[in-house]
Amino acid sequence: MDIKFLHDGVIILENKTLNKLDEFVIDAISILERYVEYVIVSGYVAILFGRARGTEDIDTIISRISFERFKEIYDDFISSNFEFLNGDDPQELYEMLQEGLPLRISKSGRIFPNLEIKFPKNELHLIALKERILVKAGQLNVYISPIELQIAYKLYLGSDRDYEDAYFLYELFKDAINKEKLEMFCRKLGVNPIE
Repeated sequence: MDIKFLHDGVIILENKTLNKLDEFVIDAISILERYVEYVIVSGYVAILFGRARGTEDIDTIISRISFERFKEIYDDFISSNFEFLNGDDPQELYEMLQEGLPLRISKSGRIFPNLEIKFPKNELHLIALKERILVKAGQLNVYISPIELQIAYKLYLGSDRDYEDAYFLYELFKDAINKEKLEMFCRKLGVNPIE
């Protein structure tokens, strides 16, 4: 797989073989993006760029929306053979989002993989939405958080797998990332940047 950076904040992955997880993301995001701005964060970002590991969920932050807009999203997912694992009452699901809880959406009859959606909870979530980056790989077109924020957040989460994700992304993008931006995100999260 070859990575190309375009000047307008787009990353193109050439010769990437799409897997089942990527196909799930294509299906789920194609519905979500019709209604709301979103950004994918966390583990799937490292997997997207070639890190060999699994994940059960695709963590996604969505901009705040009205109940009416959420109901449209809900109806579209249901009619497209998806289900909400948290329940089947759209009003209750929307209230969960309002309370800061994530919702999980999977193909009907399955638990994994699932798309986890949540409203922004803090300044960094808002930055991820505002400064999101488009990644294109064949049929896959998704928005991810800035790489610098992704690395810093993985260091903040602190599990072995998170550290490995952070180092993988750092090594892959070390010549392309903004080191000052990475240090700023690390300071905000109270973690040491990768040297």
